[in-house]
Amino acid sequence: MPWESVTEQLRVNVQRGLTAAQVNDLRSRHGINRLAEKEQTPWIVSYASQFKEFTTLILLGTSVLALFTGGLFDGLAMGAVLLANAAIGTFQERKAERIVESLNQFQPPVSKVIRDGAEQNIDATDLVPGDIVCLEPGDRVPADIRLIRAWNLEVNESALTGESVPVAKQETEAEGDCPLSERSCMLYMGTDISRGKALGVVVQTGMNTEFGHLMSMLKTNEKTATPLQEKVTSISKKFVKWAFIAGSVVFVSGLLRGVPIPELVSTSITLIASAIPEGLPVTITIALSAGIFRMSRKNALVRKLSALETLGHATIICTDKTGTLTKNEMTVKQVAAVGHAWEVSGSGYDPAGGFRGINRTDVGSGQPDLAANESTSAQPELQRILQIACLCNNSKLIKEGSGWSIQGDPTEGALLAMAHKGGVKPEQLTHWHRGAEVPFDSGTGKMSVVCKDTSSGQACYIFSKGSVESILRRCSRYQQNGEVHPLTMELRADILKESERLASGALRVLGFAYRALEAEEHEQQEDLDEREMIYVGMAGMIDPPKADVRQSIEEALSLGVKPVMITGDHPITAIAIAEQIGITGGNRPGQVLTGHELDRMSDEELEQSVDQVSIFARMTPEHKLRIVSLLRKKGHIVAMTGDGVNDSPAIKRADVGIAMGRAGTEVSKATADIVLKEDHFGSIVEGVKEGRTIIGNIRKALGCLLTGNLAEILVTSTAVILGMPIPLVPIQILLMNMLTDALPAMVLAVNPGSKAKRTKRANIVDKPLYRKVITRGVLLGAGSLGLFGLALASGQPVAVAQSVAFATLVAGQLIQTFSWRQEDTEQKVGDWSKDRFLVGALSISWLALLGALYVPPLNQFFHTAPIPLHLWGPILLVAGSISWLSRPILSLLEGKEQTTGTAVPVYSAA
Repeated sequence: MPWESVTEQLRVNVQRGLTAAQVNDLRSRHGINRLAEKEQTPWIVSYASQFKEFTTLILLGTSVLALFTGGLFDGLAMGAVLLANAAIGTFQERKAERIVESLNQFQPPVSKVIRDGAEQNIDATDLVPGDIVCLEPGDRVPADIRLIRAWNLEVNESALTGESVPVAKQETEAEGDCPLSERSCMLYMGTDISRGKALGVVVQTGMNTEFGHLMSMLKTNEKTATPLQEKVTSISKKFVKWAFIAGSVVFVSGLLRGVPIPELVSTSITLIASAIPEGLPVTITIALSAGIFRMSRKNALVRKLSALETLGHATIICTDKTGTLTKNEMTVKQVAAVGHAWEVSGSGYDPAGGFRGINRTDVGSGQPDLAANESTSAQPELQRILQIACLCNNSKLIKEGSGWSIQGDPTEGALLAMAHKGGVKPEQLTHWHRGAEVPFDSGTGKMSVVCKDTSSGQACYIFSKGSVESILRRCSRYQQNGEVHPLTMELRADILKESERLASGALRVLGFAYRALEAEEHEQQEDLDEREMIYVGMAGMIDPPKADVRQSIEEALSLGVKPVMITGDHPITAIAIAEQIGITGGNRPGQVLTGHELDRMSDEELEQSVDQVSIFARMTPEHKLRIVSLLRKKGHIVAMTGDGVNDSPAIKRADVGIAMGRAGTEVSKATADIVLKEDHFGSIVEGVKEGRTIIGNIRKALGCLLTGNLAEILVTSTAVILGMPIPLVPIQILLMNMLTDALPAMVLAVNPGSKAKRTKRANIVDKPLYRKVITRGVLLGAGSLGLFGLALASGQPVAVAQSVAFATLVAGQLIQTFSWRQEDTEQKVGDWSKDRFLVGALSISWLALLGALYVPPLNQFFHTAPIPLHLWGPILLVAGSISWLSRPILSLLEGKEQTTGTAVPVYSAA
């Protein structure tokens, strides 16, 4: 809509602005210009809500049962863990509620407006729709504004679009329904004026702005349960169900046999409590904490315990382009003059690099090319291009520690780095004095300066840089091999063709021209005549991919994780970068989707095609959120990376949100589950592998825990049903859980894992694990019950027989720990050097077992008795044979397949 129509609808006079009466009326209708703050939930309510999950309630009940059945230590330990977990959950929730408050930092404190015919500085929160706002370089846009006038205006919209290159703005109405990044006549709250001046009218304030929409998405965004939470809930429900059945069978059977009711109640309750893997929360916490520690050494800060486990399940990584896949530093890659062309080495703003001549004889007459490593001073056109790049420039290169940055425009920074590589430095050009400047204008598409060479007396030149089309329109001649020739129509077409060739490779192309000023023109610098210029060449630049990104992409694909690029940049640029780094779908039909195309698709249409798309270009925050939501709806586990405020809603909606530590805003980092300190995509891949290691470790620990719990249930319930004495008293069951669930399971949880295992996406619980648990649990239970019966048959006292059953179960679990650790590794049982921590933990458990059997105060407390030495042979034989006996049984049940993970499809980059 033309700005005249906007001001007419808002009933505001551009010269006089709003009146005081209008301001009061509009404020009463629209409120203050502030992003609303989220009302915080009272901490006691947040804390209480942590106990509503099924597993938490069951474990809380288990801790209470343990207290009432004599397990004081177990009961208190489980209760302490539950309370601590609730405190952590409360802290994370309350911290998340404060994320949206930090968005207010993007709103400036003061704005310059025209009211009642005069310029005024007012509090930005007092702005209302219809206010006429004046903006200058360095100002932050205080509301959503329709431009009325723009003077050489460029705006940094990275807070909204994620793209750091300043965007040219003009008051001319944008064509049709275009993406946010292409609305050249609009300014948005939170963006920054990089260059030029502006006059505009406020059209939206507060929560109605684009930033307000971002905040709304952050507020309404909710996380769902992680795969681990879902599995633990499922496991707990199943085991509680079977535990109640087993406890009921034991109670009824004992009642029919005349067993005293108090003894039956105690045994049944203890049996139910022991069936639940109460050591699982601690084991999971330790496994996740160990993974977090390992990731911290890889420069990744994991802010949420479950994030790594979820990342291990990831099927898709949605990643921003700028700053994540690319360096976020413009770099000149090619330079071309008539008859000559060069490749430029190096990356980013680091001036290290050089020029290498390449054969480009299709531009001009095809004169001899610059040989590799030949001095650039031998090429007058290249020297002139580098000179113009330095003099027609308002930016600075800055050395910061071991790296380089710029002060000013990224494009100009790239030109300075190029000049340094060619041996031309600003400090060598101090004899050139600038007399005048025509700033860059989006209408003319170029920038010009007038410089005088004081070392040669009165020599004065005008130097220009800009789009090749704009530069050529002002040129009538060209320079080749130091000589100036007329610029023919045929050569002009060839130059434009070369520019298009570079642009098709996603390079941003700038042309360079100059002209010596006549003596009479020296004093007329305010009205420069930029005609009859001499064309010298062009430079193509791009924000290059990071050095290690392609390797990381290939590794992600080999892990079965599909990288998807979601960017606000142009499709051509996105495709070029995607092809360079190996993301699937470079130039195949249907593999690239733009924001405009996405807007025309229904959710059903997008859901059908989203799996085939690898590149999303010209995307807004709403688009990113929609893509992540639909991918999750289709069953994908989605990791989303980003660094800007615009990425925050999608980061929060994803299963795992990942923010860049260096380039990321505080909002994106506060929203994320993981923060990458070095902004490396490879760290995400390392997180996937680490997550799979954690899943494997939890799987092993869980298998070990469930095997022992199943054996306990079988021994006790079968003995009661068969009319045998109760083989285990409650205190022994609780002691056994402590000996087998504590250190051994925890050691399994911190295992650094196997590289081979990381290439598979293993489920924490699946049929192979259940088969292994049931097979080993039945064998261990049967062996323990058999030895219990043999001990009774040989005339041993009940206390000794109970101790034999108890020792067999504990010894079997401890010996099996080696087998569980060996799952999916190349490690051998005898490789003690890799198992020192495990051996130490098992040694402590063995000593505790022997102490409970043979130390008088302890065996009295645990109702055990010393076991005769001749019975230790059968105990160790049964305990040590469980893993060996289970192998042929499992082989029969599973065929020849012995893997515990499910192989996943490998996405190809071809």
